[in-house]
Amino acid sequence: MTEQSVIKRKLQPFILIILGGLLFLSLSILSDRFLRGISIDLTEDSLYTLSGGTKETLKNLEEPIQVTFYYSKNLATPYPDLVSYGKRIEDLLKAFQAVAPNMIELSIIDPEPFSEAEDAAVEAGLSGAPLGDGSTLYFGLTATNSTNGEGNIPFLTEDRETFLEYDLIKLIINLETMERPKMTLITQLPLQYGIGGPQAALQGRSQPYVIYKQLQENFEIAELEKAFKEIPLDTDILTIAHPPSLNDEQLYAIDQYILSGGRALVFLDPHAESLDPNAFAPNSSDLGILLNSWGIEIPNNMVVGDASLAQRVQLDGFGPDSVKDFIFWLGIRDGFLAEDDIVTGAIDNLNIASAGIIKPLSDRTTNVTPLVETSTVSMLYDASRAVGTPDTDSLLRDLEPTAEAYTLAARISGNTASAFPDKTSENHLKTGNINLVVVSDTDLFDNRFWVQLQDLLGQQIIVPIAGNGSFILNLADHLIGSNAMLELRGRGISRRPFDVVDRMRREAEAKFLNEEQRLQARMTSVETRLAELESQKPDGATVISTEQEQEISIFRAELLETRKALREVKRNLRGDIDRLGSTLAVINIALVPILLIIFIGLRTYFRRKQTI
Repeated sequence: MTEQSVIKRKLQPFILIILGGLLFLSLSILSDRFLRGISIDLTEDSLYTLSGGTKETLKNLEEPIQVTFYYSKNLATPYPDLVSYGKRIEDLLKAFQAVAPNMIELSIIDPEPFSEAEDAAVEAGLSGAPLGDGSTLYFGLTATNSTNGEGNIPFLTEDRETFLEYDLIKLIINLETMERPKMTLITQLPLQYGIGGPQAALQGRSQPYVIYKQLQENFEIAELEKAFKEIPLDTDILTIAHPPSLNDEQLYAIDQYILSGGRALVFLDPHAESLDPNAFAPNSSDLGILLNSWGIEIPNNMVVGDASLAQRVQLDGFGPDSVKDFIFWLGIRDGFLAEDDIVTGAIDNLNIASAGIIKPLSDRTTNVTPLVETSTVSMLYDASRAVGTPDTDSLLRDLEPTAEAYTLAARISGNTASAFPDKTSENHLKTGNINLVVVSDTDLFDNRFWVQLQDLLGQQIIVPIAGNGSFILNLADHLIGSNAMLELRGRGISRRPFDVVDRMRREAEAKFLNEEQRLQARMTSVETRLAELESQKPDGATVISTEQEQEISIFRAELLETRKALREVKRNLRGDIDRLGSTLAVINIALVPILLIIFIGLRTYFRRKQTI
């Protein structure tokens, strides 16, 4: 072998490495240039794949839309997360353009400091984030069409990343929608003011419900006065949310509206927690004989408790012992939402509080289709037990599951008779086909149950933690025949609970709760008796008698023994969970690397064996 051949052979690995690096860089540049619209989405909710509703909306655009993304790319360089998010926004906008190339005109502008582009961003109403060096970072977009429609997103926050597609397509739909459908509202909830009602608004402390503001964006809302006598003829959908007490004339107006084919959303509640947090009695709502005419009933003054769907709540104090399952506050998740319904199939979870139940009547002529149900580990309680600060442990101990899944929300459809058969007016409708949805809870409107609110650059950022808003908006849209946004609203809201850990925790608490309660009562009794003994002294004596001292010693020993047993019970509450955590840690830290080492070793061994 010549010296030149030896040199070539030695250099060959380095040449291959260099060529491999050049090939990798070339493929990266080419793919970034030509394949940016191609991706593999492995997220559970397909957050990075355009939904069918988005594609349909873009393909049906009637006017060309100019979208301008103002992105201070150079200023964002020190912030890797922002750069990554900016790239995703660019990719999504280009995906929009790929679906409707003749209708979406995209511009991406870097508004450098003191430039005309920065002036344009300010004029467009975008909010800039001031940086330490005096410059301003812009990260928002505008959209306009040829019919003077315009809109913007002042600043695209990372907290809203999972809702990016929804925010963008909503902006585009709003440009196209010239006339919003009309929603007529009957309610005593302070939707447009928040807790405190009009008085809070007069003092500058109002905080409207987020769902009310979202409804305003999609509907023209007309709230009826308490003394209304009829439903306006131009109503596209009637929403009844915890109504005040209605007289027969008002109930008849609702009856005739629905029998005439009017669409309705009805939210009733045996105890509305959000209406008056300081109430001493259940605050309930009802529609009297209308429910029976629709083929259902909602038992008065009864709320449902569910041990399987109970939410964990922080009570007074700190530490793990202050966090309890509150069986009146339910976190409805997959499996308890109708998967085959277009509305509930598009959301993952709901948070509700002190809800009633919907019972179909045996002699009904309507179809009652459940949308939301409890688990079978549930039962009904008197609504008075939901008032104030309930004893969560007592509620759980009293739970005797009925093995029945109760309905919390249902579609009501089909032919039915009027609730007022004796009416003789000329235009009286005796029967009709109805189409409405009834929900046995109104607290799902309350901000505290489903959103987190944040302020950024004077802009309120809404981050949903449950699908309550999506549920209400989707129901309203679907009832009036608009399905474009249904799939998008629920994306990215689901929480990912540790189902196995959660199940183990509930089983442990159910197993040890009674024992803990018994030991706690015993310890309290011993402490009381001990205090009594130590406070008793013979008349005129400064010390206690020998008999009392012996008795005190016995009670102290019993107290120590009881405390030890109680600690053991509390330790057992987390025993299985801790063991599961240790097992997972061993698997992740040791087992997986060991398996990889064994695999690589065996692979190397067999390769060498084949070459021998």
